[in-house]
Amino acid sequence: MKPLRTLLAMGALTAASLTASAQFTVDGVASAAEIGTGVGKYQLAGSYTGTHLDPDRGLKALYVGYTATTLNLMLVGSGESSTAGAYRSFILYFNTPARPGVPAGTQLPGGLDTGSPLAHRPTLDLQVDYGIRAVVGPSASDVYFSAVSYVTGTGTSPVGTDPYVGQGNKSGTVVTATTAVLTGTRFAYTNTVSLAANTTNTGVEVEIPLSVLNNGSTTVGAGSRLDLFAAFTDSNGNFITADVIPQVAGRTTAFGSNPDFTTIAGTQAVAFALGTGVLANRNAVASGLDFQVYPNPASAASSTVAYTVPAGRQPVSLAVYNALGQRVRSLAAAEQSGAQQFPLGSLPAGAYLVKLQVGDQLTSRKVVVQ
Repeated sequence: MKPLRTLLAMGALTAASLTASAQFTVDGVASAAEIGTGVGKYQLAGSYTGTHLDPDRGLKALYVGYTATTLNLMLVGSGESSTAGAYRSFILYFNTPARPGVPAGTQLPGGLDTGSPLAHRPTLDLQVDYGIRAVVGPSASDVYFSAVSYVTGTGTSPVGTDPYVGQGNKSGTVVTATTAVLTGTRFAYTNTVSLAANTTNTGVEVEIPLSVLNNGSTTVGAGSRLDLFAAFTDSNGNFITADVIPQVAGRTTAFGSNPDFTTIAGTQAVAFALGTGVLANRNAVASGLDFQVYPNPASAASSTVAYTVPAGRQPVSLAVYNALGQRVRSLAAAEQSGAQQFPLGSLPAGAYLVKLQVGDQLTSRKVVVQ
């Protein structure tokens, strides 16, 4: 019989091996096998179900995942414009805890190169460290990747450094950045001619080495908070659609050139904890749904989850997740209307996230069980 310490060591090595082997296939597709919870799985960060001003083209969903060595982002959508010969762009801005960037509420300076596809200057509700962009045109090889750094105080690159990464294609071929911004990041795009045809979660996929996001004292990994914002624009960065994630409820008109998203009620950004999921997106969502968890902190089996489903019957999903991002309880998964209440039920002591989705509105509350 092997000594106990040997068995424990073998178990630790096996666990480490499984963690290290968890990875994504970077091909511009978030496959069903890649969606779930934990290391090596994509979790939904936001979706867009509103009006598409470029008919049946634009955004569909944003997924976030990670491995032991990478941050993985998947922006699902269809970028081939319905207008013959036109070029469209997917944009994703994000903030990490390891780098200082342009503060929230400050107009972005744009790229240093005035001809850059990232030269536009929106004002966002999140601190912006980096931006990525994929321009999609009419032909099979009309896919162009760019990146921008707004990181300050590191001495490695001036704010607005925005190198062109390279040309890909619509079949998911990987392009790897050799530039000073997000070095080693891998990009891929898989095309579908319309959103109606996009049934397999195709779009822009980006895999960023965690090593380029880290600094000497702060690392990005499980539990790290990211703030994200995505949009679908023309090739010059003009917001010619209403397609943004998080979605602005009821918006049916374009945002225009260099929009100021801080004027919109709530927080126009997705807050996401790696391994846990969405922390919050638009503050107004929780208020509009009258979403509450009380009392909080809670003793075992004492809390109630309450909310209101507005505007008639809508599909509702209500679930509880633990600190590892694992779903531990499903409280509701059906069409509902009006005021609703559910007991949280007995849970072990710890911190949990209660996620509520009503139609296309997604929000969450943290609850501590004592």
